[in-house]
Amino acid sequence: MFYCKSDAYQYSQPTSISEALLRTSRIYCPLDIDTEFTHLPYDINKPKKTVNRTITVQVGAVGEREGKIYTHPDCADIARHPIATYGFLPVQYLAEKYNCNLSRTNVATQFPVIQFDIYGFFLTAELYRVVQGDYRTDIDELVRSKNPKTGQIQMGRRLIASTIFTGNRHEPWVFVPWVLEIDGHKLQVALSFYDTCAVHGGVNYATFCANSGVELKYKDTFTSEEKADMIESYTNSPKRFDPYALGDLYNRMALIKNMEKFRTIYRSLNIENYFEPPRLTIGATVARMVRSKLLKFLGLYAKDKNQVIEFCRYGTSKHFKGFGKTTAVYNAKVDGGRCRNNRPILSRTNRLIADADIAGCYGNGLKNQDYPLGRPITVDYPLRSDINEYLTLRKFLKRYRKELIPGLWQARVSVPEDYLLKYPQDFLVSWHPPKNPANIPTDTELENIDWFTEDNIGVTKIYSRQIHLALIQEDFLDWLENVCTARQRKELLDKLHIVTAVFYPKSEQCTSVPQFLERLESHKGKNTTKAKIKTGKSKIIKIEQECHAWISVNMGDLLVTILLQERAKYSKKDPLQKPLNTLYKLCINTIYGDMVSPFFDIGNVVVGNNITARARAMAWYMEKGLNGFQTITDGCAFEVNRVIRV
Repeated sequence: MFYCKSDAYQYSQPTSISEALLRTSRIYCPLDIDTEFTHLPYDINKPKKTVNRTITVQVGAVGEREGKIYTHPDCADIARHPIATYGFLPVQYLAEKYNCNLSRTNVATQFPVIQFDIYGFFLTAELYRVVQGDYRTDIDELVRSKNPKTGQIQMGRRLIASTIFTGNRHEPWVFVPWVLEIDGHKLQVALSFYDTCAVHGGVNYATFCANSGVELKYKDTFTSEEKADMIESYTNSPKRFDPYALGDLYNRMALIKNMEKFRTIYRSLNIENYFEPPRLTIGATVARMVRSKLLKFLGLYAKDKNQVIEFCRYGTSKHFKGFGKTTAVYNAKVDGGRCRNNRPILSRTNRLIADADIAGCYGNGLKNQDYPLGRPITVDYPLRSDINEYLTLRKFLKRYRKELIPGLWQARVSVPEDYLLKYPQDFLVSWHPPKNPANIPTDTELENIDWFTEDNIGVTKIYSRQIHLALIQEDFLDWLENVCTARQRKELLDKLHIVTAVFYPKSEQCTSVPQFLERLESHKGKNTTKAKIKTGKSKIIKIEQECHAWISVNMGDLLVTILLQERAKYSKKDPLQKPLNTLYKLCINTIYGDMVSPFFDIGNVVVGNNITARARAMAWYMEKGLNGFQTITDGCAFEVNRVIRV
């Protein structure tokens, strides 16, 4: 039950309290917890403070075959199990084997630490059910805390404990003002949470366990109607209720089984020597897997990961969000899919409708996309200036077209504010950013946003005669050169202004890893700033000579094709093979999200924007070619018998 060493959710051999204190000043006590509760009848016209009752608390220790059930004090009147009386209810479990005394303290202690590693699924819903009285107040203060140095509990999509120490060092635990005395040993209490609700993305507990290879025998014991009244089930169906309740104590086991599955995936990618245990979110897990493949591609060792992070960081959303004072900050956003009503005045039809989807839209887009490593060229201007002399699209292409590689460049374009297009278009999607573009949230951050507003993500619109900060790349040029009339093409070339652009220049491309590393090593450039002062004509001349050497690898060759091939080896119908089939699919689908997330060091906004822009272009061609009603990301609904065949 107690351990001296912990590496995330892996522990050393169990030991006793006395033996542990001889070796370390921090003891780990990992526990699986869960609760069962019921919602009370509620009248919106007569609101009540109490809207639900907690029925039981289930606790199980790592290594134990089965956990224990305790009746929550809310249901003491119908208790079938021992009533949990401690302020921190999981201590009740320890009290069955040890002499325990839990108390609160207002002063800092110098006692050794006992860290409770709490495992559960969506612990945000469980936290306040496993504490009571003044102990709940202590938890509440950490949840509401604005000071990360004293510790915080973050109740987002998953429960996170965090404390920041000197040197900006983050630790995934918090101290609570509690002292636990076990068999005469006084210990300062710390809490850490292993919330498994995002390990496989947005799936439920049963699916997470199934994907990991953990069998839940009793998860389907109750119907939805019975779950709505769990007090009835607790009281009158004890032989069904108890196994069902204890079946939620397999979170840590599922993490270990999940780790074994990912070892298989790493082995299939030939990067077993770079293996890292899966994280608590699928995004972080896959990001590390991609980074491991990049290490392998570059011929580096696992210990060289900071080198890869440096090569990747210049394409990340986080990097561009740091340009708070120039238009380069607009590159931080990755635009989403096309969503448009193409025939808004038609409200109904009695004709046959088909809904066609682009097969493997993002998967194939990712498979055919090159991934660059190195520093791109960024064209930008002062953000709040009224005298920026932007290049027209025509001048931009004249100057840089030979350096633009399809799939590895992007730009944000606008027409002058006082200009309306003579020739309408609906190919480009305009974007009005929030007031502070540096705060633009991207995919992963959106999980904790209650609603999308102008303040957090801005507004996207499709205008017919205006264009504002629309994203363009190679597919737009294809459309411009092959679909537009000569007059419309001329107008767009002369009236679209390049507000900012990012591209990996063809002249700087390296064809081999040794050449790339040598170019970086031998670079001798210097950045200079020179001010020329003259009344009325003063100017500042900045010259940057950073190394812009870069190399790319095809994402399909790197890992996507292998993942697709490996997935095909496992049947979706065979219960023993289905978990790996599902995990391979999950990895493939997650890679794109990692490309656009600011949290991962392998993200690249140019890659992300090119994948989505290709999908938007295809959706536009479907919309127009099929005279579709509605396009949404990779699909288009249209009348089958009203398509003109040429």
